[in-house]
Amino acid sequence: MKRIGLFIVNLLLITHTLQAQHPISGIIQEAETGLPIGNVQITSPGSAIGTTSNADGSFLLTTDKNNIHLTFHHLSYKTLSRYIVLHSQEMDLGIIQLEKLPVNLDEINITGGMVTESNSPITISTLTGKEIQTQLGDQPLPLLMNSIPGIYSTRTGGGSGDAELSIRGFNQQNIGILLNGIPIGSVENGLVYWNNWLGLSHAIAEIQVQKGPGVSNAAINSVGGSLNIVTSNPKETPDYSLSYRVTSFGNQEISFSANSGIMENGWNVAFYGSYLHGDGYIDATNVSAWSYFLTLNKQLNAKNKLTITLLGTPEIHGQRTLKLSDQEHRYYGNLYNKDWGGLNGKVKNASENFYHKPVLSVNHNYTLNSRTILATAVYFTPGYGGGNWSESFQYAPSIFEFRNESGQIDWTAIYQNSTNNQNSFVLENGDSISGYSMNVGTQYLASHIQTGLMSTLRHAINDRLTLTGGIHYRYFNSFVREQITDLMGGKVFIDDYSWAADGVAGRNQLNYVGDIIKVNNSSVVNFTSAYLQAIYNSGRINAYVSLGGNNNWYQRVDRYNYVKNQKSETIVKPGFDLRGGTCYNFGTHHEVFANAAFISRAPYFKYVFGNYTNVPVHDLKNEQISTVEAGYRFHNRSIKFEANAYYTDWGNVSMLSNEYIQLENNTQSRAMVNGLHAIHQGVESMLDVQINKNMGFGLIASFGNYSWQNDITATLLNSDNIVVDTILVMAKGLKVGGTAQQQLGAQFTIKVLKIIDMKMEWMYYDQLYASFDPVNRTNPGDRMQPYQIPAFHAINIYVGIHTKVLNTPCLLQLNTYNLLNSIHVVNAQDGPGHDLASMTGFWSFGRTFDIMLKFSL
Repeated sequence: MKRIGLFIVNLLLITHTLQAQHPISGIIQEAETGLPIGNVQITSPGSAIGTTSNADGSFLLTTDKNNIHLTFHHLSYKTLSRYIVLHSQEMDLGIIQLEKLPVNLDEINITGGMVTESNSPITISTLTGKEIQTQLGDQPLPLLMNSIPGIYSTRTGGGSGDAELSIRGFNQQNIGILLNGIPIGSVENGLVYWNNWLGLSHAIAEIQVQKGPGVSNAAINSVGGSLNIVTSNPKETPDYSLSYRVTSFGNQEISFSANSGIMENGWNVAFYGSYLHGDGYIDATNVSAWSYFLTLNKQLNAKNKLTITLLGTPEIHGQRTLKLSDQEHRYYGNLYNKDWGGLNGKVKNASENFYHKPVLSVNHNYTLNSRTILATAVYFTPGYGGGNWSESFQYAPSIFEFRNESGQIDWTAIYQNSTNNQNSFVLENGDSISGYSMNVGTQYLASHIQTGLMSTLRHAINDRLTLTGGIHYRYFNSFVREQITDLMGGKVFIDDYSWAADGVAGRNQLNYVGDIIKVNNSSVVNFTSAYLQAIYNSGRINAYVSLGGNNNWYQRVDRYNYVKNQKSETIVKPGFDLRGGTCYNFGTHHEVFANAAFISRAPYFKYVFGNYTNVPVHDLKNEQISTVEAGYRFHNRSIKFEANAYYTDWGNVSMLSNEYIQLENNTQSRAMVNGLHAIHQGVESMLDVQINKNMGFGLIASFGNYSWQNDITATLLNSDNIVVDTILVMAKGLKVGGTAQQQLGAQFTIKVLKIIDMKMEWMYYDQLYASFDPVNRTNPGDRMQPYQIPAFHAINIYVGIHTKVLNTPCLLQLNTYNLLNSIHVVNAQDGPGHDLASMTGFWSFGRTFDIMLKFSL
């Protein structure tokens, strides 16, 4: 009897145990192609539970827990984490999609601070390589990001690659731009010149946008956010492609790619090359650009992997730098360009840019053990080029004041003005000179050398806690000068050195073609940083905290202002940042997250030596940024929703008006402002719904409020960058200009007959203000807001047809931008009347088309 009772008890225990086992199943597929993925490791951190997916992508595992944290890991795909609450005895997770790793390199993910969108403490948006290559067309790269909440991007003038980008109201010098985890923004001013990357969209595998300070410790400029541009990795098997693209305004591009696959010696090589040329959409914005991208990698052994990447774009393109008045736009149209005129039957543009900035990087990944990885990157990026410029003798009219009846530059009159010049000038040595040029054509040349080393160590203390520490050293040395290229009808150009700190000082005042005038200086910047970051991930909770410090050594060398003692003192500017955030999963589909940061950011070189001499600006303080963000996410098989709110307090802000453009006449000036204070706050949301495997739609919304908080003193500089006055600027309460503070968008995607991909995109922008000019804000009684640009919207359509020609797979891509041909102001400079009549700006492109045919060989 006792044996029977014991048997019954054991049976009940076994039954209870069996009933407590919850089967979990699903199918793992590649997100882009829908193909099954085998050999995916499915594990639960901190437990012995685990399995591997079959060749058809299916998997099955069991657990006795009511909730479980699962990770899906494969070397060629992004690791996915899912927190699952079991509501039934067994659970089918359905299709689980893994995204292909843009680069199969842990070192870039480590040094660049790349993170997954799900279970993240920060707001992240990702553009895939497919989106970039099929939707970008002839546009500058930033324009593709306009479909992301809180991002506003426009063309600046209309030349190829000329564009501006803002995130949450912060312009490019306050956004961290990384290429494979390496910062590529200018060391002197934080700007990125997108024309340096023309044609390289073919080599981009992914762009990850992190809003706010983010997680990336290399992006120290990221007040508004950061962009990490990740290039493609060589493929495992050989393949080749050839493509041709043409626009409705005549720009053409041909490109070629080749992947070797893994060769017998273990190396894997990929190459992309392209050539872009055409007349441009805006008058006189012709372009000629070669692009190249080469990457090699090899798994040296079980612990060491090496990747070498070289890319660049030698280019020359016409620009439009002078904004138009409303009267000029209505009379001449939105293609009008004031920067050029005809000479001897040819186009002569006063604003033409040419540059080549190659980037060479070597990445090494050393796996010490299963818990520790050391990622190191060494990079070298020289640059050479410049742009057309001009100078006038003393107070002679600038070249832009000579106009013909068509509104273009009257080059003939400019040459005649110098040819007929009968005036004489007495040099410092007593000689009298006549027949000198009243205007000269020059080139503003800017060369530089930039090199650095980044090294990051990541160590997993246990299955939940990971520590990451890193160092970064960067050296930068620029060489900026202005060289005469055309005497414009005169015999010689006289440099009177009237604004030079040392005056003539015995120097030769007579200058000819090839001589250096007005500008001849160098910027030397040494930068070091170090950081330590801790990441905790238990499945339900994902949190991070990081502390970073940096130091900047600035020195200026000026060979024009000074005959002796040409080097400035070395100015040291340290900075630091403290960042942290957490994400909490409740249920299988819900997440709440929050993050905060405090940043003390060292001022850029251009503000330290803001007087354009070797005398540094006194009492220049670090920018102080305090920011906080909180949000909610929902996601299931077909719906992804996110909403967030943010608040950023930005103090000790510096700005320079009319930067890097030629002043149109002698009455204009630049204004250097230090000590501004701004508040940026807003809410953002997005919704993606996959109706079925062939159809989906998305919605986005962003509502911001960005405004300046104080009045401030500014120094005025003339066309020779000499301080000529000090003014009080009434900026308190003014809206931050140059960005849309309200944004709405919708998109619809559909796949037809399994071979046609269609996408329609609608974007709406409002609360867009002209950037205020400090010169026009000196009246205490004038507190009017800058000119508010009327709200506008645009529709883009993308159609891709996948077919075969002579049994060769090909893609025919047909894109239409601004379908309704809406012509509207996209950015502007405020005028004295704060109205349409006094502002100047750039208007949008009209309707344009883009056709691409790509063969996969």
